[in-house]
Amino acid sequence: MTITFDGAVTMLGMTIAEDAQTERAALAESLIDAGASARTACGEWTALDLAAHLAGEERNGGVSTFIARSLVAHGVSVRGTPKMVDTALRLERRHGFAALIDRLRRPMPRLLLRPRVAPLTLFEYWTHHDDLIGFSTGAHAVPATLAEVVPLLLRYQLKQLPASVRVAVGTSDGSHRWSVGPNSAPEVLVGGAPPDLIRWLSGRRTQGEITMTGPDAPVQALRAFAGQV
Repeated sequence: MTITFDGAVTMLGMTIAEDAQTERAALAESLIDAGASARTACGEWTALDLAAHLAGEERNGGVSTFIARSLVAHGVSVRGTPKMVDTALRLERRHGFAALIDRLRRPMPRLLLRPRVAPLTLFEYWTHHDDLIGFSTGAHAVPATLAEVVPLLLRYQLKQLPASVRVAVGTSDGSHRWSVGPNSAPEVLVGGAPPDLIRWLSGRRTQGEITMTGPDAPVQALRAFAGQV
């Protein structure tokens, strides 16, 4: 099995770090506008739960989150149990919505902006901002570096994708292409805009079309994929 990531290369480091910080600031303002009880696309979570989740990831300088994201960046799947997530939310919610927003308005822990994990930090804020405001209003901007998140998500979901399919993911403009899976397996090309590729890979509803091109059986197997992050 091989994993290949080809296409245009966007500079990592400060460019993605800047986009992550911009997205975090915009998300904090959207949380205020929505109010603590606003519903989100994260199951039963409210805006208060979302703020608690994000603030919790930055606790203690973001050390635990940095370690987890470093593992993910190296292809290790790190998933918290529902009990762990619920406990973390409960501990953070007790501080109250205003205090959580205040924490999200402070400078982000520098660890979470290091080049190794910056794309995953951008993913976290962009996706949860998307969960909060959706895309129906057209208000959610797409950072220039967002496409760099796709290969990390693709690698993260490798064990959830059909083992009998080689999955090639390409952006609609043809600037990026990434592949995972056995070289000997039939290939399915998945196409879409970067925001929708990220939504698809993380199990969220897409705005535009996700196209799948390849033999019928592998395409049907891939359509059954329901990523969850």
